[in-house]
Amino acid sequence: MSDASDAKFDTIVVGLGAMGSCALAELARRGRRVLGIDRFAPPHERGSSHGGSRVIRLSYFEHPDYVPLLRRAYDGFDRLAKDAGVVLRYETGLVMGGPTGNRVAAGMVRSAREHDLKVDAIDGAELMRRHPQFSVPKDWEIVCEARGGFVRPEATIKAALDGARAAGARVELNAPIDVWRADGDGVWLRTARGTYEARTLVLATGAWMGGVLGDAVAPLRPTRETIVWLDDAGDPSWQASGMPVWLFDRAGAPEIYGVPAFPGMGEPHGMKVGLHCRGEEVDPNEAFGVADGAVVAETIAAVRERIPSSQGRACVNAKNCLYTMSPDSHFIVGLHPAHSNVAVACGFSGHGFKFAPVIGEALADLATDGGTKLPIGFLSPTRKM
Repeated sequence: MSDASDAKFDTIVVGLGAMGSCALAELARRGRRVLGIDRFAPPHERGSSHGGSRVIRLSYFEHPDYVPLLRRAYDGFDRLAKDAGVVLRYETGLVMGGPTGNRVAAGMVRSAREHDLKVDAIDGAELMRRHPQFSVPKDWEIVCEARGGFVRPEATIKAALDGARAAGARVELNAPIDVWRADGDGVWLRTARGTYEARTLVLATGAWMGGVLGDAVAPLRPTRETIVWLDDAGDPSWQASGMPVWLFDRAGAPEIYGVPAFPGMGEPHGMKVGLHCRGEEVDPNEAFGVADGAVVAETIAAVRERIPSSQGRACVNAKNCLYTMSPDSHFIVGLHPAHSNVAVACGFSGHGFKFAPVIGEALADLATDGGTKLPIGFLSPTRKM
């Protein structure tokens, strides 16, 4: 397609990963004439939204202001799942913590108190009594949240895109944009397939946002992270029915986290583990390939320290994943500082997927009305970072 006059939309969404796919689905559900564009063909393994599972939790240690958004996100996942006839969210329970005074447990308790969430603060000895697969110091501070668990990233994106198409959205895949511009009359962009125009634009291109936005927002730092799967060997203590999602402090080193095996997870199977924010900065175009063996070994060693039964369990797979870090590790969501008809979503810093439905709503509001009632002010692109 090359004739821009035949390609005018209410809104164009660029980037159809977690946030973009949900924004496209929400705009289409509202009856907008929308186009979604992605440089690849999501769901795929070249970004931040793959690996079979993503942790979801309410008692957010990063900041209490995220909690109202999370409550809305829980409802959004459930609505999306119901519409698609699939299961997207699993409540396995969640345990997180570390040595006395660790920031994770303290932050969870703070969020729980401010938002009347039910959590259980225990010590390491009680954790091992409840979940004997773990080995931690007896005096550790641990917080348990029954509503924690995980969501399915690939299934979520597929459900959102299927729903968007069913509601009339047009989707162009394998179509990286060459250039875009915006003014008071609307927005315009070009891909190898042609040019497109719309009244408003949503930009949600993940690790590629630095190149898309230039210096319009604070610098973004893409990092390559490593995900490892260990053979569960049919061990019931490694299954979602008997193990919570978990994350433990490592005394100044990146936290180690894990998601238990679960029925129907497909390949790769087993317990998924990783070191949070361990990766080095990369060019997103060169971020994929074979996982770093040294990081895989470091990850497995950290797991063995906390789950003794992992000794001798084989690594059945390892993959790369992208984080896009903002300067303060909080999301960047709002209107483009120079263009009131362009909404941006980026810098999700390795903890964003669980918010996908509510961020999609916020982006749809911004693209439709130029504002939103959702409490995203603390994520403003113009905040001091």
